[in-house]
Amino acid sequence: MPCGDPVVGWRAQLDWQGRARVAPGVPPAMPNANLYNAGLWIVGGLVTADSPLYPVRVLYSLVNGSFNFTLILVYFGIYYLASIWASQVTKAVPDPYLDEIFHIPQAQAYCSGRFDVWDPKLTTPPGLYFISTLIGSQYSPHGCRVSSLRFHNVLALLFLLSYAIDCRGLIAVAWRRDRNEPVRKWIRDARPISADMLHTGANIALFPLLFFFSGLYYTDVLSTSVVLGMYRLFLERKGARANSAAGLVWLYPVGLISLAMRQTNIFWVAVFMGALELVRTITANKVDFTSGQPTPRTWKHVAIEKFQQYSHGNIHDIALKNAGVIDFILCAISIMVAAIFYPSLILTRLWPYVLLLASFAGFVVWNGGVVLGDKSNHVATVHLPQMLYIWPLVTFFSAPLIIPIGISFLRNLASLLLIPLFPRLVQKYLLISSYTAIALAATLLVIKYNTIIHPFTLADNRHYMFYVFRYTILQHPLVRYVLGPIYLICAYLVYLTLGGPWRPGSSLVLQTKILNGTIQRQPEHLEKEDSEQGGPTTSFLITLLATTALSLITAPLVEPRYFIIPWVIWRLNVPSLPSHATSSPAKQRQKGVGRPSDRVVEFIRYWGWEGHDYRLWLETAWFLLINLVTGYVFLYRGFEWPQEPGMVQRFMW
Repeated sequence: MPCGDPVVGWRAQLDWQGRARVAPGVPPAMPNANLYNAGLWIVGGLVTADSPLYPVRVLYSLVNGSFNFTLILVYFGIYYLASIWASQVTKAVPDPYLDEIFHIPQAQAYCSGRFDVWDPKLTTPPGLYFISTLIGSQYSPHGCRVSSLRFHNVLALLFLLSYAIDCRGLIAVAWRRDRNEPVRKWIRDARPISADMLHTGANIALFPLLFFFSGLYYTDVLSTSVVLGMYRLFLERKGARANSAAGLVWLYPVGLISLAMRQTNIFWVAVFMGALELVRTITANKVDFTSGQPTPRTWKHVAIEKFQQYSHGNIHDIALKNAGVIDFILCAISIMVAAIFYPSLILTRLWPYVLLLASFAGFVVWNGGVVLGDKSNHVATVHLPQMLYIWPLVTFFSAPLIIPIGISFLRNLASLLLIPLFPRLVQKYLLISSYTAIALAATLLVIKYNTIIHPFTLADNRHYMFYVFRYTILQHPLVRYVLGPIYLICAYLVYLTLGGPWRPGSSLVLQTKILNGTIQRQPEHLEKEDSEQGGPTTSFLITLLATTALSLITAPLVEPRYFIIPWVIWRLNVPSLPSHATSSPAKQRQKGVGRPSDRVVEFIRYWGWEGHDYRLWLETAWFLLINLVTGYVFLYRGFEWPQEPGMVQRFMW
């Protein structure tokens, strides 16, 4: 009997695998309950200590008055929605469905103590099954039923919510240029949670690709949760702001746990965070450099002066909203030059990431490849169009964040085109046109020579991606080229959104304004506000793009699930619109300001638009709508294949 054959049935597969490994007449060994209990309490304690609902953290917040009671509502709301979704899935689909026919029997084998059983069709490591075994052993013999295993992803979604909330807060603190609220102070104050942190974390938990699979037994939710846990450790590392190696020791074991969930996490826990650690180390150890020479006149003197600046750690790393194409080139060069002059220091800071890469390389050599099983259908190849497909996907899911940016950009572009031409403006137009032409030409070449249609994409009409390809790229040979400009437009809108904050409807959204034929900087008070607000820099975007490319372009199969972690990292770093509120409702309540009705009105105004980014509400509504539609289609709009009558097939991501 072939393992992993969906026609055979998951129960028969499990029984056959067990008989193949156990001698006749000898029952499989049952798990040691005490060992599982100890493991669960240790893992559960460590994870809970990282949660905003950690009792010590809650108590401290209550004492100093910083506890946000909305946090309880958000946790309950996400748990309630995810639980309803998981229960409805189990009610409509009581047996394993699609990839669950591989995951669930394997988890049940582990729950029964049969750790020598392994389905050769499984491509990912057994981290998910070990976690399920720790949890499921508490409810034996029913802890590893189909419904129970699916519910484990509901719990994983809650921890993902916790990590997303904290990551957002740590990122916002790190953006502050004046360092009035460093990370250590934020942690010492029991990590106070702002409305932006809470709402952003909730929206990430509601992200359709994550929320949908929280009701099924797939690896995506837990894998993403562990990556965010690693990201949180990186952001709050004790020695990061003290310019020391303190806290690095925890990164390696957490990185290994992440790799136990999915191999491609190596790019995020080692490459992405290692590159950010490199920039952080260089910046923390930079030495102020003054040339002492006259202002350079030739390009050679400029190059020498820049080289001296970079070698002292003064890298060219500016905010995205102020960056141009040349700035990204200079940023990459400056980081490479600075790294050459800080070899020993960098090694003392990057050893966990280097060790993770070495461990992964050892696994690949031992395993004979990256994937564990089914290697013939998962052959690594160069698939550059993956870096084109991601932009429409991000634009679709984050439309509430991106559309206001796009409208604002078009307004300012229209105003710019009405200005009479003058030499410097013509030069700007020509430069932008050249960049656009080069990008479009590269996109069309990639489409022509590297478009890959994996057999799995066209063989399974249960996935939405089947219909996306069928009615776009495969509709007509020219459609794929028509999509080229759309990819670029979406990519630019995603870039603009990441570079925020923007002021929709303002004539000063652009970095500069043109008046009477001259280019002028925006007013000083706006520049100061931009500096205080902060945001991602050129080094962050270079690192994000490089890591995303490494994780995507080696996969010949296009699946929306592959884009989850890039989207989550991007979303965590999207700046919110600046607040216009003078004080929060909590502070006004402490001061005893206003009647109860006034407080209600002030609460609505603060959370609606004045003290809160209104786009977050639009994003919440958009995600709920998508989840409602895709959930309804999955549960109630099934169909049958002629070759398998009586078996309901269901649409999914």
